[in-house]
Amino acid sequence: MRIVAAIALLPAFAFAQTDALVTVRLQPDSIPLGGRSLLIFEVDGIGASVAWPVIGDTINAHIEVVHDSGADTTTDMRLVRTLSLTAFDTGFWAVPPFQFTIGSKEILSEALLLHVRGVELDSTAAPKDIKPIHEPPFSMGWWLRQHWPWVAGVAACGLAVFAVILLVRRLRRKQPLVQAPVIELPLHERVLQQLAALDKERVWQQGGHKAYQSRLTDLLRGYIEERYKVPALESTTDELLHELRVSPLNTDQQNLLGNMLRLADLVKFAKALPSPQENEQMMANALRFVQETAAPTTDHAPRS
Repeated sequence: MRIVAAIALLPAFAFAQTDALVTVRLQPDSIPLGGRSLLIFEVDGIGASVAWPVIGDTINAHIEVVHDSGADTTTDMRLVRTLSLTAFDTGFWAVPPFQFTIGSKEILSEALLLHVRGVELDSTAAPKDIKPIHEPPFSMGWWLRQHWPWVAGVAACGLAVFAVILLVRRLRRKQPLVQAPVIELPLHERVLQQLAALDKERVWQQGGHKAYQSRLTDLLRGYIEERYKVPALESTTDELLHELRVSPLNTDQQNLLGNMLRLADLVKFAKALPSPQENEQMMANALRFVQETAAPTTDHAPRS
């Protein structure tokens, strides 16, 4: 043991060979388990070519080479090469001699000793139990990264179902609704129905003489405009009767229409108050006028 300790305390080996000086040293020569130490080669006073020793990934079975810097010229007369070493076995491990060739001379260094220390334990501390398994907190990001194929599959299925529902609804909306054909009544029948509805409202009986006369004559004017293609709704009574002189209406029909329109004008514009008999006769004359002047029809044509 004293011999080993003495070797560990030896200084770095240095020697001279003619005009060149080779130095090999460990810095430091004692490291913890898995630590790093530098093996430094220095060649001073270069006067010839230098052949470095060939070193692989390991120095021996216990010492590994982590990095080799290669030869580097620090000055015109000095070359330096540095190796980074590590070890994972505790103990004193020998670094073997290295052979250098400088010019025609061969120089062999002496062995060095690397001390690898173990983990220092506190002998006074009481033994501790094994710590339980640590459960990290839940992370949604980590969970999604681990299960993204399932998440993507479920999302794709959901989108597909949603698209099918939208498609079905759209197709249902586009289906044409079958509607029953609407039978369009002839002009005179429509007007007769509107006159009958007006009569049932009992407008003049409730004091609305002006409203009754206005609505009745508006129905007659609308009928004449559609039946004979004249602007009856926009014309005065005289203008309308003048237009109807060349119509298919006979003299009695023209006089009947004129009497109704003039009576309505008196009520609307002169504030005349017709008697109940005049109001009733007004409705009877309007029904008669429409029935006598109705265009001949056959069957009612359905309207699509």
